[in-house]
Amino acid sequence: MRNKLLLTILTPEKTVFSDKEVDSVVIPAAGGEMGVLPGHAPFAVQLREGALHYRDGRHRELFSISGGFAEIGGDKVLILAEEAELAKEIDVERARQAYQKAKAALAMRGADLDLDAAQAALRRAVARIRIAELKKKHK
Repeated sequence: MRNKLLLTILTPEKTVFSDKEVDSVVIPAAGGEMGVLPGHAPFAVQLREGALHYRDGRHRELFSISGGFAEIGGDKVLILAEEAELAKEIDVERARQAYQKAKAALAMRGADLDLDAAQAALRRAVARIRIAELKKKHK
């Protein structure tokens, strides 16, 4: 057993993060945050919108994750996310605009509104804003 995890983050569009050795990973599982250390038992879990972070020594990196699944096995963590973005690359103004747009759509509740999609867009925007602010705080 190694004392590192091999972390990979994929979205349908791209490889966000590939085969990076890290000490620990915390993922936004559907039931709450879940920490993963080397040697973890095999596990698959659904992801929700939220923060994924890893530690490598003293270095900590933060990502915004929107849905998907995580596959954990021994010394590997594979994240298959609908969307994933490095916290320092989040366009906060764009996230705030998406938040306002989703909020307005939910307030109007038109007959053609896809309620699930609007609520998901709102959760995604809130998560991205919160994660960008967290990153700014921990600089």
